[in-house]
Amino acid sequence: MSQRPRTYLGFAAFALINFFVMIGLKYGHLEWMGTHEAVRTGYTVTGSPANAEFMAWLVVGSPLAGMILIMFMPFFICLVFGEIVSGEVAEGTLRTVLCRPIRRSSLFAAKVAASMIYGMCLVLFLGVSAYLLGWAFFGRGGLLAGGTFEHPMVAWYGQGPALARLCLSYVLTAVGATTVGMIALFISNWLHNSLGAIGGAIMLLFTALVIGEIPYFKPIKDYLFSTHLLMGQKAFADPIPWHEVAYGLKCLAIYIAALFAVSLAMFQRKDVLA
Repeated sequence: MSQRPRTYLGFAAFALINFFVMIGLKYGHLEWMGTHEAVRTGYTVTGSPANAEFMAWLVVGSPLAGMILIMFMPFFICLVFGEIVSGEVAEGTLRTVLCRPIRRSSLFAAKVAASMIYGMCLVLFLGVSAYLLGWAFFGRGGLLAGGTFEHPMVAWYGQGPALARLCLSYVLTAVGATTVGMIALFISNWLHNSLGAIGGAIMLLFTALVIGEIPYFKPIKDYLFSTHLLMGQKAFADPIPWHEVAYGLKCLAIYIAALFAVSLAMFQRKDVLA
């Protein structure tokens, strides 16, 4: 995995995204994403909320984060998850490995673990790089967090609570990203085609997003994995809706466990001569 150039595409892309967000925050008045609710509700904001905590919040908790976490993050996660099996099938190396006296379950679990570590590292890099850029250009401080378009709010957190909420948000974001990646892994294990796995996972993601916005399907919206992909934004609510966070984690954990079990069963029955 580490020798494939596509592994580092996500890190390069998020470094560029964070750089341009920093430019926008410094020269393009992106502070409105944190202050628009305060101004609308009659509060007076003196000075700029721009700092390391604010920039780390921008890429995970603001309205801008929806595009990053729904479009870019799943794509780069699926690049790795979708090729971890089908890539070796295409190169012919998986057949050689499976001919050896090894436990297929252990091999598959190692591949899934490596993919999950990659996904967590990618989400962590998004947050750490944003925080370090913000620290270098604006310094550190408290966090003025605005809400999203669907859940308007405004809150101020000191530096300690802000860091704790940011860490929680990125952990929850990593769980959502892993779920999309497991869908790509399942399709990859089924089709033996990396492009099909990536495209299929992204297609299912956007299909689920569309279904969740149709009123007729409202009763099943809470059971769709796409509903909980932005669960990390709940970390900035005051108080944190722990029951909603727990439900979202349980829902995503069921998806991950089910996809892992089905994919493992398919991998164990794979014909090495095919």
